Amino acid sequence: MTTGGFTCRTRTLDSGAVPLLSAGELPYSGMMNQKPAPASKEQPLVILTTSRLILRAAVEEDISILQNLIFGDSEVMRFAFAGAPMAKDAAEDFIRRSFTFGESLTRMAVLSEKPAGEAIGFAGLSPCHALKADDFEIGFVLARWAWGKGIATEIGEAQLAFGFDQLKCSRLLGLVDPRNAPSIHALEKLGMRYLETIAEPKRGNRSIYVIGAGDWRRRHAE
Repeated sequence: MTTGGFTCRTRTLDSGAVPLLSAGELPYSGMMNQKPAPASKEQPLVILTTSRLILRAAVEEDISILQNLIFGDSEVMRFAFAGAPMAKDAAEDFIRRSFTFGESLTRMAVLSEKPAGEAIGFAGLSPCHALKADDFEIGFVLARWAWGKGIATEIGEAQLAFGFDQLKCSRLLGLVDPRNAPSIHALEKLGMRYLETIAEPKRGNRSIYVIGAGDWRRRHAE
């Protein structure tokens, strides 16, 4: 495990390279409690894709969709955030403050499934200070009907590749409710190892899982 401070960065894509992203990289947007971002009226920025999934910036229409799929579902929210559904106004405020609307490639973003592009949840690399350093944590929250399909592992792998290859992070974290066995299993499948359990403000107890860039590269070289 690498124990240094913030080492993730953005970079400019070579003009002749085939990019992982659909557009030029944008600067890191800062902390999640900044001024709420306005929704984009243009085609949403695609951050990354996998064989089945698209991770893209949010647009205005996603707010009500995510409220119904995720934030208003007590079963989905049982181990997420404060552990209870959010009211409509609270969910909208959270989305505007915590999601990227195209101004950044980090923060939470809408996860959709190919080929129709139907939203199935959200994921993304978000700033994290759980270990008293400027880290990023990977994350994924899926609609109930998307559970059990290997989607968490697929988007988790893509986020690790993005964090290590694109942002040049030295380590990435995953924070999970200690009672959430399926998510713990997904993090362990990604090669992340348990470090410690902390009391996270506004989120309750969270087990921290970590993987360093070197461990990730060795794992993918095998």
